[in-house]
Amino acid sequence: MFEGINTSGSALNAAKQWMEVSSNNIANADSSAAPGETPFLRKRVVLSEITPFETALTGTKGVKVSEISADTGSVKRVYDPTHPNANEAGYVNYANVDMTAEMTNLMVGQKMYAANTSALQANEKMMEKDLEIGKV
Repeated sequence: MFEGINTSGSALNAAKQWMEVSSNNIANADSSAAPGETPFLRKRVVLSEITPFETALTGTKGVKVSEISADTGSVKRVYDPTHPNANEAGYVNYANVDMTAEMTNLMVGQKMYAANTSALQANEKMMEKDLEIGKV
């Protein structure tokens, strides 16, 4: 009976972390780095199924965030010799964040959260109906 609640809860937590990481990426999209330093690297969330062993230990099935890793793709280089972080050649290194991809990730996270909230509400209604059966 509570398995559905636990599963939806794990998915809600994963969706929350997904949106937090995307929001952090968006917040740092325009950040630059001083010459010789690495600029902000986009983070990405990797989801995985909770294994049967973990289920045996915690009693929870569902999904988890297995990793939050840095995207080591190329950083944006912009020619701006007046910028305080410009190197000797006049280039500034900016974060490797693609705003379109991050906005899409936010929408995916929002849909994940909404879908699991609906599943949780449906489970609640089923539990209420179960309790009504006992009243008769």
